[in-house]
Amino acid sequence: MFRFKLICAVSVSIFCASAFCQAQDAVGFVDLFNGKNLEGWTQRNGTANYRVENEMIVGTTAEGSPNSFLCTDEVFGDFELMFDVKVDSRLNSGVQIRSQTKNDDPRERVNGPQVEISTDGMAGYVYGEAAGGWMTPGKDRKAHVLFKEGEWNHYHIVAFGNKIETWLNGEPVSDLTHEEKFKSHGRGFIGLQVHGIGRGQGPYEVRWRNVKLRNLDSFVSLYNGTDLTGWVTSGNWIAEKDGVLLIQPRDGEMGWQRYGDYLWSEKKYKDFVLDVEYAYPPGGNSGVYFRVADRENPVETGIEAQILDSSKKAGPLGHHDHGGIIRTVGAAKNMSRPPNQWNRMVVTCIGNHLQVDLNGEQITDIQLDEGAMKDRPLEGYIGLQDHGQPHNLRFRSIRIREIKQ
Repeated sequence: MFRFKLICAVSVSIFCASAFCQAQDAVGFVDLFNGKNLEGWTQRNGTANYRVENEMIVGTTAEGSPNSFLCTDEVFGDFELMFDVKVDSRLNSGVQIRSQTKNDDPRERVNGPQVEISTDGMAGYVYGEAAGGWMTPGKDRKAHVLFKEGEWNHYHIVAFGNKIETWLNGEPVSDLTHEEKFKSHGRGFIGLQVHGIGRGQGPYEVRWRNVKLRNLDSFVSLYNGTDLTGWVTSGNWIAEKDGVLLIQPRDGEMGWQRYGDYLWSEKKYKDFVLDVEYAYPPGGNSGVYFRVADRENPVETGIEAQILDSSKKAGPLGHHDHGGIIRTVGAAKNMSRPPNQWNRMVVTCIGNHLQVDLNGEQITDIQLDEGAMKDRPLEGYIGLQDHGQPHNLRFRSIRIREIKQ
């Protein structure tokens, strides 16, 4: 039996039920802006005006001013950031992440990664503000029409290690790995930019609301990107470049009842938030197992969240469709991406409460002790399924945060 090391990306979910209140405090999103004043924020550079209006931060250009930035007093390393923004079509803007100034002096130039806010088709790509220019490579900066001019736009950013991922209005935009910038800007403040304008121009405005952040510093990568240390399997799991893990069943390896070929964690987990990214081929099939007591009998002693190419399915989803909990419930909404695009599944288990989010939307929220899984253990192994030929799937960014109650 081979032993390997797997990179895992875990993300956190927000809960409403009382059982999840503690978890929400521990791993949920927090408001960076209190909706009333700019407490916790400091302006760096420029003379643009920042004010609070109707629970929004409003930035207004100042004629002849260079770029201005309203920055958090707190600094962040690994995190998940969400916000809504509306900008004048004549104004360019952006949000700094992991940014800094020399000697932490507000008068010094703000520098670091910036997620672009603009109407020119570049929104969501990553730029190095006073730090070398575009970080998203030119070959990956394809103009798009995701940004809605004159309307509110929703941004979603995940920074973890040397990786920065961005989504705009629910669609993926940039998937960037940048080791050099991670070394120089691995931690820093969040900054809201009002771009400088020349004399005789403006005034223009940019507005932000619902600025929320989830700290991922306490999450642990389960896969190191090079080997499968920490995992056990007899299957053909192959480490590829950029931290991607491929399951490529060998010739003749058919069917899903080959449990030893699944990829299993060496460690058991009880209460946790698990975040996994994966891409399936057309018709691809796999699954995420958790709380499995017996790795030789996962179907009867654990829980499976289904991975399946359901991208073209119309109508209600069953428990065997993408995101369903096998033998229990189907996903409330079809959030499947087309084949060969990355999906992101977030599984949160606290006691008997299970929540699953898929590609940014909650699709399952159930009590395990009220259905077919009521007798399943509350602690066990995590596994990724080898469904046999021809189901070659890729996984990446698998992280986990254990929740101690």
